[in-house]
Amino acid sequence: MPTYKRTAITSKEGINFVRSVVESGGSLFIKIEQENDLGIDALLEFIRDETPLNKQIAVQIKSGATYYSTDAEECAFPTGNHRTYWSSHPLPVFGIVFVPARKAAFWVDLKRYLKGNPQATTVRFPATQANKFACDTFASLFLPAILGEIPQLTYEEAVHLADSHRPSETYLGLLVLFRRFPDDKAVWDRLLHFFKTQPVEDIPLMWVYWLAHIPGHGDILYYGKTPSPEIRAYVRAQFAQFGFTEVVKLLSMIDPESQIGRGTVGQSVEAIVSSLPGAAAVLRRVIATDDLPMSLRESAALILAMNEGTDAEPNLLQLQKSGSWYAGEMLQYLKEHSGINPYA
Repeated sequence: MPTYKRTAITSKEGINFVRSVVESGGSLFIKIEQENDLGIDALLEFIRDETPLNKQIAVQIKSGATYYSTDAEECAFPTGNHRTYWSSHPLPVFGIVFVPARKAAFWVDLKRYLKGNPQATTVRFPATQANKFACDTFASLFLPAILGEIPQLTYEEAVHLADSHRPSETYLGLLVLFRRFPDDKAVWDRLLHFFKTQPVEDIPLMWVYWLAHIPGHGDILYYGKTPSPEIRAYVRAQFAQFGFTEVVKLLSMIDPESQIGRGTVGQSVEAIVSSLPGAAAVLRRVIATDDLPMSLRESAALILAMNEGTDAEPNLLQLQKSGSWYAGEMLQYLKEHSGINPYA
């Protein structure tokens, strides 16, 4: 006697859930029939206010408790033999896991995940409010994420996420606060408190770029709301309280390979550090601190040389004697050009 397996029912539940979310949001769900399924279950065509956005993505849909850990609040599914297909697909490819017990689904950018995890045989990602796929988040979170827009959250919603213990939620909350409410002193207090209380490894590199909007630099791209002169003055006064500890923390966020150059995190760090009233004295102290990583001390030396030119030569010589070949290169360049500008 033929049977209808529970797995088929669960799979259909996931497909139907995703379809209902997409269609209730006014967009199109285009199902790919099973006989044509090569690792993509459907195409989503996005429409806003009855106007097509000329944007499609491909989705792989997983459904059921098998793909969700309640204890870890994490989704996971195997790549199987789909890695190459997903990675080379002409459309953006997203994975969506439907969790029946939570009556919600959670999404991941598969192409980005596979690029960042080239050896992974399992796609594993947290199930949070930041990547929730449901009727109440489709227009406010998911669609803006696809289109590269600022999520449509209220101030209260953003603050709630910013206070989360989950990194992806915290980042989303801070992003919305920075982009949508830059003229609120409390937003900047929160951004600065986050920097002072979190370990370096938990601070998104984008945070440095956000704060670099206060001193500014040549590669800051302004769009949407920008901080007012009053807010800039307020945040500069907060920066003025930065000392050795904060500068070391900032310098430690610079990638030793890309260092300080146009478009790097180092450029934003340099803009912030150079704007500090006592920057020169702190940088000299960093250079002279033997138990700090050499790459960090070299970054401090480069910023000092950028700001003081040949007056930084004694400190560069000191660093060279400590074993830095890079300090020697900077010394030679200063002798020939009297200044250093890595952005030229």
